[in-house]
Amino acid sequence: MFFFNNLTDIQRKLFVDLRQVYEAYRLSQSQAEHYAGSMRWREKNGTDYLFRKIGSAEKGLGVRSPQTEKIHASFLEGRKKIKERLAGQTKALDVQAALARASGLGRVPRIVAQILRKLDDARILGPIRVVGTNALFAYEALAAVTVAGDALATGDIDLLIDARRRLRMMIPDKAERSVAGLVKRIDPSFEILPGNPYRMANSNGFMLDLIRPQPNPAWREEAGAQLADDDLVPSPIEGLQWLVNAPRVNALVVDVNGYPAPITAPDPRIWMVHKMWLSARPLRDPVKVQRDVAQAHLMRDLLLEKLPQFPLDDAFLNTLPHPLRAVSSSLLPPPPLNDEDDDVFPTPNW
Repeated sequence: MFFFNNLTDIQRKLFVDLRQVYEAYRLSQSQAEHYAGSMRWREKNGTDYLFRKIGSAEKGLGVRSPQTEKIHASFLEGRKKIKERLAGQTKALDVQAALARASGLGRVPRIVAQILRKLDDARILGPIRVVGTNALFAYEALAAVTVAGDALATGDIDLLIDARRRLRMMIPDKAERSVAGLVKRIDPSFEILPGNPYRMANSNGFMLDLIRPQPNPAWREEAGAQLADDDLVPSPIEGLQWLVNAPRVNALVVDVNGYPAPITAPDPRIWMVHKMWLSARPLRDPVKVQRDVAQAHLMRDLLLEKLPQFPLDDAFLNTLPHPLRAVSSSLLPPPPLNDEDDDVFPTPNW
C-alpha cells in the first residue's frame, strides 16, 4: 500500500531557495562555456599570434594588434568574473543542499541524480527521458509531495531514447560523446554487460537500461538507435511508442545529499495507463504485475488529488490509442450520481 505526504511549509521554502540557487548556478555554467579552453599568444616568424584552444582543437585569431589585445584581455577578465561567480554560487548551493538534506527533501539516489545531471550537461535530457519507477520522482516533485512506502525502490534506471532522429552531443571530451561514456565518467566501474548491449551495471549492481520503441516493421533501422559505435545499443520494446510520443514534463528533484537534478518524464497520465497495459501483458512477471498495478493506482490518486493540471477527463481519454483506452477504465473515477440514480432516502436526525 502506498500513500503520500504533503511537503511541509519549511520544505517548500527550502525547495524554492534551492531551485533559485541552482538556476543561477546553471545560468553561470552556460555562460562559462564562452570561456572554455585557453587563449594565448604564440610567436611565429618573429610575430605574435593569438590562439584559442578548446580541447584538442586550436584556432588562430590573428596577429597581435589593438583588436586582438582587446579580445585577449576581455577573455581573461570574463573568465575571472565567471569563476568568481561560480565559486560563490557553488558555496551557496552547498549550504542549501545541506539544509535540504536535513529537512528530508532528499529523495533521489545519488547515482540516479548524477546520471540526470550528466545527461543535462550533454543537452540530451529531453530526447532521452526517464521512464519506469524513477519517473515517480518527477511526478511527486510536480505534486509537492513525498511518496511513502517502497513505491520508488529500485536498483536500476530506464532511459527511453527517441531513436527516430539522431542525437548529437557537442562535448569537447570525445570520451563523453556517448551515453556509455557519460555514465563511465560518473563511475568508471560501469560496464556494458556481455550479451546485453543495451544495459550497463556498476560494481554495486546498479543497472542502467537504454531502451527505445520497437519500430514498425520491427526490422527497420532508425537514425538515432546508437550515438556512437562503442555506445549502448537501445533495446527495442513494444509499447514504448506511447511514452516517446507523449508530451513530456520537466521537474527538479533532490538527491539524498540535498543536491538538485533536472528530470524529464512522460505525461503522468500516459505513464499511468502504460503501467496498467504492462500489467496485462501475458508474459509479464507476476511480481512486476502487482507492482505495476499498485504504481498505476498510486499515480491515479496523485493525479486526482494533487495534479489537477492533468485532468482524467473525456478529452484525455479520446487521445488514447485503443490498447491504452481498453485498460484505463479501472483507473478512472466513477461518474457522479445523478439525482435519478440516488437511492438514499431522507431520514430524520434521530
